[in-house]
Amino acid sequence: MLFNSAPFLFAFLPLVLAGFFGIRRMGWRPAMAFLTLASIVFYAWWNPAYAWPLAASIVGNFLFGLAIARSRDTRWGGAILALGVAANLAFLGIFKYERFFAESVAPLLGLMITSQRLELPLGVSFFTFTQIAYLVDVRRNLVRDADALSYTLFVTFFPHLIAGPIIHHKEMMPQFRQPRRDCATSENLVAGLSLFAIGLFKKAVIADWVASYVSPGFSAAGAGQDLGLLAAWQCALAYTVQIYFDFSGYSDMALGLARLFGIDLPVNFNSPYKATSIIEFWRRWHMTLSRFLRDYLYFPLGGGRCGPVRRHVNLMLVMTLGGLWHGAAWTFVAWGCLHGLMLVGNHAWRAIRPAVPGRGEVVAGWILTQVLVVVAWVFFRAVNFDAALIVLKGMAGLNGLSGGAVKVAWDGLVLSLVLMAVCVAAPNSQQIMSATGPGLEPVERPDRLAWRPTTGWAWTLAAMLACSAMTLWRTSEFLYYQF
Repeated sequence: MLFNSAPFLFAFLPLVLAGFFGIRRMGWRPAMAFLTLASIVFYAWWNPAYAWPLAASIVGNFLFGLAIARSRDTRWGGAILALGVAANLAFLGIFKYERFFAESVAPLLGLMITSQRLELPLGVSFFTFTQIAYLVDVRRNLVRDADALSYTLFVTFFPHLIAGPIIHHKEMMPQFRQPRRDCATSENLVAGLSLFAIGLFKKAVIADWVASYVSPGFSAAGAGQDLGLLAAWQCALAYTVQIYFDFSGYSDMALGLARLFGIDLPVNFNSPYKATSIIEFWRRWHMTLSRFLRDYLYFPLGGGRCGPVRRHVNLMLVMTLGGLWHGAAWTFVAWGCLHGLMLVGNHAWRAIRPAVPGRGEVVAGWILTQVLVVVAWVFFRAVNFDAALIVLKGMAGLNGLSGGAVKVAWDGLVLSLVLMAVCVAAPNSQQIMSATGPGLEPVERPDRLAWRPTTGWAWTLAAMLACSAMTLWRTSEFLYYQF
């Protein structure tokens, strides 16, 4: 079920809200059980027959958590954790990477393996990483309860289930036992619906509009057709804008939906296109994934504690695996490797240039960062290496200014540049809604465009909802649903 679909907006969400507030009068525990059931229905809506992997994952990880907790102070605790993590990675590998291994990796190793072409469970990467973090936290003694209902809601809570944010047990379980904002129902509804309206507008109006300028160029490249300089940059910039508004729109809607029930999720975006370095970019883009990779992979590998060479190796390994996490294709591996190389270069530059950068260096850093991010997005979007290289060849001007099979869409190029300027100059959604305390993290209040409970803001958000509702006839999936 899509957040930007009529069944969700006009049937599922109103019914769940009404049921939740009705049952809430009986106590928080029954309301939590109802919310768990609603989340399972939300997930199974796509195809009930493919809901069993999620159920198996929840049961298996809950049992692993119990075993780790009981053996925490024994020599078996680490072995059980290793077995649990291996089981999760095997689970993810079977469903997400089996075809990639059989068709792309096995031939390189001289192996003949037939792919079973298993159906990819929705959100498998997100709920698997969430539960790996849970097992590690149990081992670290950061989790001290073993409540099956709370754990099931922790994994299945529908605002975050399909595409994040990736949540931690320690930050969510206290809220599932008793929400932080339990006594502010009207404030929760106003804050949640406002943030949801902003996110829906980002996705349904902006991201889907820009998407029409992305497909022609990348489709032509996928068919082996050359692109001119302007056409190549137009489709690359359009995708850069599309993926930002698509994923940040989803994240806004997730935070808004959770807030309707008095629950705060972690913030996932903080204006990443304002970053003046790749290091800063990854502190702002998909923040909960960056946190997971840092806490559960980079630090256990040694982080930067073992010298610069080891740090660079760890960065490359973490970002390569981060790219592979996004998708089972060599293009995603290349995207991860590129960001790994950029992070290595960024750290190396800071080592030889430790002084505080001047204004000119900051501007140059921002320009370089954005160009590198756009170039890397080409691999993320292209169907294969050949298509990515065709687009990059066009961006380098090797096919002339306007040559190639696809002519530049000037309105698309201008629109992409304008929206990039908006991403850089305007406050983000969490800053706009800072007066309501969106998310778990404190948010800086902007000097302009700050939300207030006024008639003007009410009409503005109503207009955004109306514009979004008019797009429901062409509902499209979120880009991160494929991961």
